[in-house]
Amino acid sequence: MIKSKLVLLTVVTLVVVAAGVTVVALSTGASTSCDIPNSVQEQPTLATTAPGGGGIEVVEKGISSSGLASMGAILRNTSNHIAYRTRLTLKVVVSVNGLPPGPFESPTTTIEIPVILPGQQVGVGRPLIPVTATNKVISADVDLRTTTWLPNGTLGGFTPTTDTYDSINRANASPPADAVRYTERSTNCRALSSRRTAVIFRAANGHIVGGDLLPPDGKGNAAGSPQQPPPSPSCSPGERGTWVVPLQDIPQNADPGRTELYSYCDLNTPPTDINDA
Repeated sequence: MIKSKLVLLTVVTLVVVAAGVTVVALSTGASTSCDIPNSVQEQPTLATTAPGGGGIEVVEKGISSSGLASMGAILRNTSNHIAYRTRLTLKVVVSVNGLPPGPFESPTTTIEIPVILPGQQVGVGRPLIPVTATNKVISADVDLRTTTWLPNGTLGGFTPTTDTYDSINRANASPPADAVRYTERSTNCRALSSRRTAVIFRAANGHIVGGDLLPPDGKGNAAGSPQQPPPSPSCSPGERGTWVVPLQDIPQNADPGRTELYSYCDLNTPPTDINDA
């Protein structure tokens, strides 16, 4: 005789309102409790000014000077608050075909960083224009726009993913297919949503010489880069080896050992992700 068993799954939705911020956490009786919320209410305000002082600042920036020029920058949160979904725009002035300088306008110059914890530094990057005898990048800066400031601890046990550079595989292919391999480690108690990975290239003297913002696992530009798929999606708990394929050749003056990577892990994926432009 076979007895059917009824398993009761209890779902509890917890809504916490603190300092004007609504936090929604979802727990189930069938799994270990995780205090990282599924969402928070966004209240965008100036990214440069946090409650109690400090804010997001640009630590350094740089561009590549040949091929498909790209820009890279490092941002830091100098406040004691969490910066959630920090939005910025790369302000780039270019001269194309010898014409007078003007702003480089593209949807890709607007970027959103999911989380920057107090004291944390995060990289941003994007390709710009092909540099030729008549095409030049005149200047490049970062326009810090908005963020949602959260009291420290609002995201529970959320910790930044650690990305360790492993190697660069250069490939003579068109489109460019140089692959940057790295190891991603997450100690978070649940899988988060990947919103791309930023890569920053540095010269031997430490100066930034470009950057990009790319889907992990070589998605979007996998030509010439046959790699075994990782065991789990980006931003999942645990350790995984993966790679990104920049949309331009890696700058020739880049020192591979100085390459930095930053996984963009979010509580959830927004309906429209501007990082996918």
